[in-house]
Amino acid sequence: MNTLDKLLEIENDGELYHYTFSYRNTLMYPFIRFILLRNAIIEIHGITDPYDALRPGLLQGMMYIFKSFWYQIPKRTQSDIVFFGFDQSNIPQGNGWFNRLTESFANECASSVLIERSGKLDYKRPRTYPKVFARDMVYISATLKTKWRSATPKDIQQIDSFLQYLKKHLKHEFKNSAIWDTIRNRLVCFAKELPFIFESDINLLKRLSPKIIFLECACYGGKCIPLIMAAKELNIPVGEYQHGLLSLAHPAYNYSAQLSDSYKYYMPDFFMSYGAYWTKNSRIPVKMTEIGNPYLSDTISMHGQGIKKEQLLYISTAFKPEQSVKEILWLNRKLTERGCSVIFRIHPSETLRLKTVYQPIVDAGIPIDTQPLYDTLKHVKYLFGDYSTVLFEATMFDCIIFLRDAPLNRENMDISQFNACQSVEELVESISSKNYKKTESNNFWAERWRDNYHQLIARVR
Repeated sequence: MNTLDKLLEIENDGELYHYTFSYRNTLMYPFIRFILLRNAIIEIHGITDPYDALRPGLLQGMMYIFKSFWYQIPKRTQSDIVFFGFDQSNIPQGNGWFNRLTESFANECASSVLIERSGKLDYKRPRTYPKVFARDMVYISATLKTKWRSATPKDIQQIDSFLQYLKKHLKHEFKNSAIWDTIRNRLVCFAKELPFIFESDINLLKRLSPKIIFLECACYGGKCIPLIMAAKELNIPVGEYQHGLLSLAHPAYNYSAQLSDSYKYYMPDFFMSYGAYWTKNSRIPVKMTEIGNPYLSDTISMHGQGIKKEQLLYISTAFKPEQSVKEILWLNRKLTERGCSVIFRIHPSETLRLKTVYQPIVDAGIPIDTQPLYDTLKHVKYLFGDYSTVLFEATMFDCIIFLRDAPLNRENMDISQFNACQSVEELVESISSKNYKKTESNNFWAERWRDNYHQLIARVR
């Protein structure tokens, strides 16, 4: 039994589903499920939270609000298919920014609309797709309307009772008690903001009149829930498209087999996976459809695998940054002696660390890879990291892939698929002696994504 399975035992208890907000009798658990389980896993395995805390200055905050207003959805916009995603998924392409997760799908239907939440309080513009809008004004407005309001006494009582229940029944006792404060604050905010966000989403969907919507991270719950509720109120099918790793230890994509039907109301109706491997490596009470990875498939078909150089790409998962610094500096010395250079690629969530914990890597002159991932994978020969979608994507570029042999990696995937190393010393020895294997892509990626997508749309609409 892995760490997550023990934590999921709480979902077998019917009392978990008795705690609700007063507004529409909405379940509380879906709003904090992911952060509760994720923080428990982080503490149990002794890793760090990979997400930077962003504290904007006054000018940046004002510019963020102005841009959010400027880029919001025009009143008369309508579309049969709407994708709700994140600005972080955009990469440079030509003279604009291309959303690698949604734009290929959107180009298959001319009326599709992309609606995105900002990345680090900013927006990437100009865009390669003509109909891209921002969603943040919904949250900004809800925050402003409720800033000086209090949650109702009934909601506060329910929230506090819910927290006492979680503390008693979750199979983990947090050493960092501040996590409970964070969860309580989130529940209080949701209690105040839920009516405003839900009504805004109902009105938005009525204006757009979509026949189907796709929502990134729908299974994470949290801020996705009001939109899912609104869509189901209007009988609009809700899908989620795969954006990254699915594994048997990922808290967003694994649920108890005894999950209450009342919870399933807050989940998407179907999920578009990259392929059969990913479908088998998740446990969600949602219909899975194998579509493929459009951006990956199109990149390979148009540009091929590229010419390899003697380079090692070190992939950060952001969990142990101090360890990464020591390993990269050591690898740079040892591999350079053998004619192989090292490149470091940070996790998208940890850009602020380049000026703090990662400064020694910058000072050593080790290249920090910031270009689109596939442009890098075309040319690097070796790749080393922890569990990540990148390892699987690299199979399509004929890279030699090394995976750290560590407990959390074992919980998330079958490490025998790759070249497992218990240390960077073993990694260098494997490269030097050429004692490694190549991983075939096998069933990681479904073929003919366009046909699969159009067949799905035809079934659902």
